[in-house]
Amino acid sequence: MHWAISGLAIAMALIAAPLFLDLAIAIAGNICPARRRRAAAKRPIRLAAIVPAHNEEAMIARTVASLHAADALTPVLVVAHNCTDGTANQAAAAGAEVFELNDPAAHGKGAALRMGFALAAEMGFDAFLVVDADSVVSSNLIAATQAAMELGAQATQCRYELEVPPANSRNAAARLRALACRGMNVFRPAGRVGLGFSAGLFGNGFALTQETLNRVPFSADSIVEDLEYHMSLVSGGLRVDWVEDAFVRAPVGPPGMAQAVQDSRWAGGRLGVARRWTGRLVAAILRGRWRAIASLCEAWSLPLSYGLALLLLAALLPVPWLHAAAWGCAGIAALYIIGTIFLGDDPLRDFAALVAAPAHLGWKAAILPLVLRQSRRRAEWARTRREAPRP
Repeated sequence: MHWAISGLAIAMALIAAPLFLDLAIAIAGNICPARRRRAAAKRPIRLAAIVPAHNEEAMIARTVASLHAADALTPVLVVAHNCTDGTANQAAAAGAEVFELNDPAAHGKGAALRMGFALAAEMGFDAFLVVDADSVVSSNLIAATQAAMELGAQATQCRYELEVPPANSRNAAARLRALACRGMNVFRPAGRVGLGFSAGLFGNGFALTQETLNRVPFSADSIVEDLEYHMSLVSGGLRVDWVEDAFVRAPVGPPGMAQAVQDSRWAGGRLGVARRWTGRLVAAILRGRWRAIASLCEAWSLPLSYGLALLLLAALLPVPWLHAAAWGCAGIAALYIIGTIFLGDDPLRDFAALVAAPAHLGWKAAILPLVLRQSRRRAEWARTRREAPRP
């Protein structure tokens, strides 16, 4: 029995380690960010915005208008991928250049992105900003992205947050989802870059140069094509720069079965990609590409809710060293949550939203079987029902 308990304790520690190391990196990098030297000379960059879209007729016009408001001279290329609604018509009416990809064999968002990159390159553009078709962008996103690339960035990622409409601003569950997204897509990448690692890619608000695509072709086709391609970049010795002061925002999804399926597809896809890429990331680390350490942690990082559940289970085992480790990890989690809250514009309401954490933990536990099933499947690109926020 003693050996069984010890083995379980070691297994729990190993499972939780990537998450809490990832959080520790984020905290350290946000507290004491290292200064990174940039090239003094600028290089000319011609940037195009690419919007991959699958059945987004309800919000595509809003996205195109947002990009035009950021920079009226930057072309917006919409790739309508196997759409069965009016996405193409709505995008064209809003002023985008629309290209339709109607091929049942072209699975996933990756196919739409490859088409968009190729079309923009044929038009003479040498950098590509990717924005999801349900999002709005800050007025400085295009200028900030172009400026970073002109100073030598090979790839960039801006802040990616969920928007909670004013009508739902007191909804604890909605604010908690937005808070979790801010932690994953703002606090963690800022911290990674602060310690010299690559920021990461989040599928929305990222940009690549043609030079980067020539060096590391975009071949990712999983449901988490952003994570998969980022691992390719890091394994190839490249890094993603962080555009701190610009953002993209997408509406928070409604609760229910549709969101459960989407969450499980995303988490399951991450698990599947982690299994396939661990060997290559370890090989990259052994070749001296130390930035792959953070990517390895990111790949195997549990959702924070699962990590906290493990800490609660650790308290039940009669293993003193595990208790000490659990207390240390709990402290890391607390600092991470507090840091993420203060990156938002309404900390008091975000603190109040933590009352929904137990229900969120139960939700994550309930969809765990779905996550494990999805990790073994080739997921299709399926739209999660969202609506543009209303006042």
